[in-house]
Amino acid sequence: MNDVFQSLRWRLQLWHALILGAVIAALCLLAHRFAVTERWEGIDRELDAFERSFMHHVRSRFQKEDEQNPPTLDEIRSHFREIHDGSGFPLEMQGLFDPAAPAGAYVAFWDKDGTPLFLSANSPQGLRVPGPEVSDRESGGYRAGGDRRIRRGGPGGFQVVIGRDVSADDSALRSLAWRIAAGGAGLWIVGLLGGWWLAGRAIQPIDTISRTASRIASGNLSERIDTAGTDDELGQLGRTLNDTFDRLEDAVRRQRDFTADASHELRTPLTVILSETARGLKREREPQVYQEILRNCSEAGGRMRSLVESLLLLARQDAGPEASAGKPPCDLAELGREALELVKPLGARRNISLESRLEAVPCAVDPGSIATVFSNLLSNAIQHQGDGGAVMLRTRLAGESAVIEVEDSGPGIAPEHQPHVFERFYRADASRSPAGGHSGLGLAIVKAIVENHGGEVSVESEPGRGSLFRVRIPVSGGHLRA
Repeated sequence: MNDVFQSLRWRLQLWHALILGAVIAALCLLAHRFAVTERWEGIDRELDAFERSFMHHVRSRFQKEDEQNPPTLDEIRSHFREIHDGSGFPLEMQGLFDPAAPAGAYVAFWDKDGTPLFLSANSPQGLRVPGPEVSDRESGGYRAGGDRRIRRGGPGGFQVVIGRDVSADDSALRSLAWRIAAGGAGLWIVGLLGGWWLAGRAIQPIDTISRTASRIASGNLSERIDTAGTDDELGQLGRTLNDTFDRLEDAVRRQRDFTADASHELRTPLTVILSETARGLKREREPQVYQEILRNCSEAGGRMRSLVESLLLLARQDAGPEASAGKPPCDLAELGREALELVKPLGARRNISLESRLEAVPCAVDPGSIATVFSNLLSNAIQHQGDGGAVMLRTRLAGESAVIEVEDSGPGIAPEHQPHVFERFYRADASRSPAGGHSGLGLAIVKAIVENHGGEVSVESEPGRGSLFRVRIPVSGGHLRA
């Protein structure tokens, strides 16, 4: 049973049934109340018209129809005492005088002291003058047992009661109540069936989204939710999920590429170590040969260590840098000078001039991470620079951002490669050869560090005219992830 109510369709149906049932019940009650009120008001009008007609015939019988000369009270009393038969009265009033006549309305008159002046032959046994608890409003009747009656007062304190048996009306109203209830129940059932159909139509797109998401979760990352021709909320949800799936597929693809690239990068030094070790163990060799073998293994191990350290640094950046809250701001110019000293031997070996224009820029950043940004950008510029040339390092303040720029005079980067230079293991050289022992992770590390500081990194380059790498970081460090 609990599984049933876990279903969205069943929950919608339950709420629909409750609300629809309440609305139909209210409408049925109002319809029945209206019918009852209309029936009693109609009977009251009928009795009132009967009373007026009766009085008209009473006046006609005693030739006192002249409204300008109405009968006196004593004459009225005398007239009522003299009425013994239905002569002069229409057929529908004969029941007032003959109990054998068809039943209809009855009439009773009392004097102001309660003395009966006229009681029709069809009046109920024990009919008495109504007490003060019965309203004498101009219209509106009251129930007395199985009868409906109206009370009228006349001149001189006369009391008039006109009534009739309404048991047939009660039966008709009960029958009407059952018909209304049956109609309401039928309408409720039809509404439930329609609601079940509508709920199914409403959640069908959700089922489609759920099934598609399940297939994607099972490994089919290329599948997408069909949102063609849907501009409603579910269509927007489908498009949002498709965007999420696109990013998920891209992340999984990059993870796979990263794993494959890392394996590829590690395979070369491992192959060198294993092959050189096998060469040294194959037979006795000269000491100089063993030294060469160990030197080759050491270089391969150094490349592996560099790659592993880069991978660990990327992993730490993916988790977020250490928070710098509470630490004093560091000067980017000082970090830049330290980075220049670090790469100076590398530039000297290739006869590259290292220049700088460093403005003091206090910035709330993680000093170790930003030092890595400086060294990686400078190393990248030197590595892709031919012998000779120059590399320029600049730091400056631009509004609320600290700017780091590294410009070289190298061969530049082709436009088709520029969007990919910050990707992990990406090299413009299609051979993917780790020439010089470089892992291809330097710029990817720069991008990860800068983005973790709430900044951005970009490149401007033209083939044959060098490249300019620009980093912008908020000086407040307000976006630094902890």
